[in-house]
Amino acid sequence: MPPTNVSRMSRTLVYLVVIVTALYLVLCVALFVFQRALIYFPQPRAIDASAALLTLSVDDARVLVSVRPRDGAKALIYFGGNAEDVSRNLPGFAQAFPDHALYLMHYRGYGGSSGSPSEEAIQRDAVALFDQVYATHPHIAVVGRSLGSGVAVRLASLRPAARLVLI
Repeated sequence: MPPTNVSRMSRTLVYLVVIVTALYLVLCVALFVFQRALIYFPQPRAIDASAALLTLSVDDARVLVSVRPRDGAKALIYFGGNAEDVSRNLPGFAQAFPDHALYLMHYRGYGGSSGSPSEEAIQRDAVALFDQVYATHPHIAVVGRSLGSGVAVRLASLRPAARLVLI
């Protein structure tokens, strides 16, 4: 018996559904495999010889922090976005917060910091930075922008931040 138009259309529809499903699964696997590359976009640090740098040695990495030192109890720790060179924000923060010591963390793989960025590693680095800053500045404002807002919220839940600002 020759195939009818209905059976031919059914078979074509099944093939189409199988192809679309296979493409969707390939896309899902690709997103899973490349998720870190889609989240983190490491940027080099802007060259500024006048900017002070603090080096944190955490686990297997050397994390750089752009610093504007100030005496006193107040400090601000800033966590930037996923493709942000935080050192470019130092002049603006210095003008906006003249009475605060400023600490802007370059995530692992960003701005000259060694290592590879991951959620867990960045959280450990943030806690280590807070603990070091807290020793000399007991009144710390934690600021997070974009990707850094997650880091800031987690840090504020673990340590006694005086203020939490999310941008």
